[in-house]
Amino acid sequence: MLFIHKKLINRLSKPHKEPGMVCCYAQSQSMASITSRAILLMNHDTLKVLFLNFFSTKVVHTVQWNIADLSRHSFRAGIQLASVWSFDAGGQHWRFQIMKVILPLGSMQGDFLDFLQQYIVHENEQ
Repeated sequence: MLFIHKKLINRLSKPHKEPGMVCCYAQSQSMASITSRAILLMNHDTLKVLFLNFFSTKVVHTVQWNIADLSRHSFRAGIQLASVWSFDAGGQHWRFQIMKVILPLGSMQGDFLDFLQQYIVHENEQ
């Protein structure tokens, strides 16, 4: 995470981005993960997870789900530095730790967490 910056995240995610997508850098805590470093891309319809290599310089694997296919959401915002989002998709349980602030990424992390809480987690609670 020492070398994560906005230009790098934008370069890695650009080929996978769709209109209206927000993104963030996250640490995967799932047994199903290819690597522990990931970029999450999400809009109202789709969630894409781009798994990164050890140095976070290239995408080594991607997975994608429709938002409607995600189940058993759990979101803990907490008062500490990170939030944890978990859900079931594709027959697996997924869990991501999302730092609330990574200075070189500007508002990217906060924008993603706001979108997640407002449109994904809140919608599933109703």
